[in-house]
Amino acid sequence: MLWERVEANMTARLQAAVDRSYAVFGKYRLMGTIIHCDCPSCMTPETARQLSTLPLEEIGPELLAEYTNSAHGYDRDRIEPEFKHFLPRYFDLIAQCRPPSQLGAESCLTRLAGYRDFWPEEEIDAVNAFFDAYIEACLHQARLLKWPVGHRLEFDLGEVLTMVVLAGGDLERVLAIIDASEAPLTAVHLASLRLELVTKDMKVCYDNTFLDDRPDEAHRIGEWLQRDRVTERIMMAPDLLDGGHYDEILNLAV
Repeated sequence: MLWERVEANMTARLQAAVDRSYAVFGKYRLMGTIIHCDCPSCMTPETARQLSTLPLEEIGPELLAEYTNSAHGYDRDRIEPEFKHFLPRYFDLIAQCRPPSQLGAESCLTRLAGYRDFWPEEEIDAVNAFFDAYIEACLHQARLLKWPVGHRLEFDLGEVLTMVVLAGGDLERVLAIIDASEAPLTAVHLASLRLELVTKDMKVCYDNTFLDDRPDEAHRIGEWLQRDRVTERIMMAPDLLDGGHYDEILNLAV
């Protein structure tokens, strides 16, 4: 996705979720320089110093992307609290559609994996609340781009679904939020996702390179997209949307 072109949809619910994360994780403070990989391909001492001393609100996506890329290790004694210190800023930047990763939104939050099993309930709830609010906000992203193959949605909801999967989030919960959305544009996003279905090992799967090692989740998303209910929503969408701008996507999906 061309994130630099995407305009954020900062809903009241999403802003509240970001604010809540700052409150919940605000107790985590850095204890000196962050643990990081200082090999020539990763983090410079100056970058580590900036990340270790700047207030969270002054850390931009490019700088935080260096942490995403270079702080490889993980332990629950020191690195996990360090990650929790940065987590509200991750949520803040993702909500602004400025994901702090050099590889795309999918890889932003991989250090969250396991949070639902080990973190305190208040922290689990804060993470889930962010995912809930962000998915809901993303469903209202409506802009189209003209590609050689035709018009496509500028916003790729599949990147967000993949981000949730790699973060260890509750995929079924997120899919249920999409199902519950009554916004007509939701059908367009469903149609757009359908265009990325492929068959692997005799199963229909959602195709995203980051899910190559998560075949069960890729298949679950593919299975979910093929339901009759989704087909019905896509077929009804032209009557609910003005101007026929999305008809190309909707027709291809059916």
